[in-house]
Parts: sequence; structure tokens; C-alpha cells
Amino acid sequence: MASPRRPVLLYDAGCRFCRFAARSIARLDVRERLAILPLDDAAAVPLLAGLSEAERLDSWRIVRRDGSVLGYGGVRGRVPDTLYSVVARNRSFLGRLVPDGPAPRRFP
Repeated sequence: MASPRRPVLLYDAGCRFCRFAARSIARLDVRERLAILPLDDAAAVPLLAGLSEAERLDSWRIVRRDGSVLGYGGVRGRVPDTLYSVVARNRSFLGRLVPDGPAPRRFP
């Protein structure tokens, strides 16, 4: 598979909070430098080919232009561990506090 033209953010479209966060990121990325794709989208499968099914869904992922894949472990230092852990453990609760909406898709 060819490397993506731009970095790709992969997220859990089944999670209301994750959809909200992905929509927020899409709105902030006005120059569309980032592709955005649900983890369960068919186009995500080749991007995550090196990961097991369980690994694919355990974290948001960023696929770099060189094809390398970052998950939570690869972005430590950019997102404080405690903040990420709190959000990840409470995303169902947090999802009830944010507006619901569609899962964004901006790919390729």
C-alpha cells in the first residue's frame, strides 16, 4: 500500500466523545492538513495492516506520511499520561456531555 498523502487521524466512530473530538479537530484543521478516518472504515484496514485487531482499536492512531503508525504510546509527551487516561476511562460519560453528530471522514 502506498503511504498516505497527509497524516491520517484514525478514531473510534462508535464512541460519541471520539466523534465529537474528531469533528472538533476537523473544524480546527481549516487547511485540511490532516486526513480523518474512522478506525472501522474499510480504508483504514490497509493503513493498520501491521497491527492485530485488538491493537487497532485500543487507541486513536495517527498514520504518518511515511506509513508509520503512532498510537497513544507513540504520542506520550504530547498528551500528558494522566489526561489521556482520564479521558479514555471516562469517554462514555464524557460522550453524554457533548453534542452528538456524524463521524467525520476526510480521506485521502
